[in-house]
Amino acid sequence: MRSYYPQKWQRIKFYLNHYLLLACLFLLIGCVVPEESHRREFESLEPIPPPNFLRGLTIRRIPQPLYPLRARALAVEGWTVLEFSVDQEGEVVGSTIRVIEEQPEGYFQRTSVNAARRMLFDNTREEVLDGIRFAFNYKLGGENSVAVIPSSEGIEFRELIAMRHITPDYPDIAVELGIEGYVIVSFAVTESGAVEDISIVESEPPGVFNDAAINAARRLRFEPRIISNSPVRVNNVEYRFDWQNPD
Repeated sequence: MRSYYPQKWQRIKFYLNHYLLLACLFLLIGCVVPEESHRREFESLEPIPPPNFLRGLTIRRIPQPLYPLRARALAVEGWTVLEFSVDQEGEVVGSTIRVIEEQPEGYFQRTSVNAARRMLFDNTREEVLDGIRFAFNYKLGGENSVAVIPSSEGIEFRELIAMRHITPDYPDIAVELGIEGYVIVSFAVTESGAVEDISIVESEPPGVFNDAAINAARRLRFEPRIISNSPVRVNNVEYRFDWQNPD
């Protein structure tokens, strides 16, 4: 009888250890398999974000967002779409940044917002523009780099659009003498919509309004001509300024 209980206790310990080992194995499988399945699921995604909507802005600086460590460890790729406002100087208004779409969710929001704060645009309208949308596309490369989607609004062709109409100054001498007239100027519109290379084509009466016309032309701004989704320079653009005495 003395040897019976120790032997029975040893068998109980053997079975307990066996069941504990099996329970640990099941717990490990439950932790590893979902993680692996999620990783395979993300690897199979081929996300295509919507196009950027820049309202005629030209991008001057796009900071590279950091690739989140958790996403990199799981080999997760994806994208975010942010909406924000751009001020007169072309800087992003930080308080307006919000993520309106993210795939997959929960990985890239913080780093994309931080990158958007440092973006810089050429704002030729010189007014606050709301509703700007930009997509950051996260792709794992050889060095886990981030590929940023190039700016595009999907416009194959668009003619010049005048964004700022200028009323030229009325020369004092013309006001005193009651002189009316006009000037036709010629200039080039750059890829950013700015005006340069201004010259006088025709003026009536000659020389009276030339300086006022040139000063007014310098302040004109355009949305540039677009060909094959790219802004292009346009030369020999003619523009007429008129001076009429008020009734």
